[in-house]
Amino acid sequence: MKTAILTLVIGAGMIASLSSAKTSTAMPGMAVKSTVKAGRGSGTVTAIDPKTNKITIQHGPIAALGWKAMTMAFAATPPALLKGVKIGERIDFAMRMRGSAAEVTAIRAR
Repeated sequence: MKTAILTLVIGAGMIASLSSAKTSTAMPGMAVKSTVKAGRGSGTVTAIDPKTNKITIQHGPIAALGWKAMTMAFAATPPALLKGVKIGERIDFAMRMRGSAAEVTAIRAR
């Protein structure tokens, strides 16, 4: 009888342990390591949103990240990068990815 109860308790503990391992992503208060990747691109500015500090660029492939040509929004870091940039302007830019956040870090008119 004691063996059966002990087996049930151990089995229940293992099931609980496995199910929590599948659903947990990070422990509260623990830093999650994120990777930063950098690249350079060129393209055309299609939108600028100074309220959210975002710039949308229709850009060519960015080989350093394995990206194909696309149109996407980037956060401007620092926001002052948006000053003097105009919709329709062709630019070269430096960017980085922090996790899933895309940031433009430098802009130069072509």
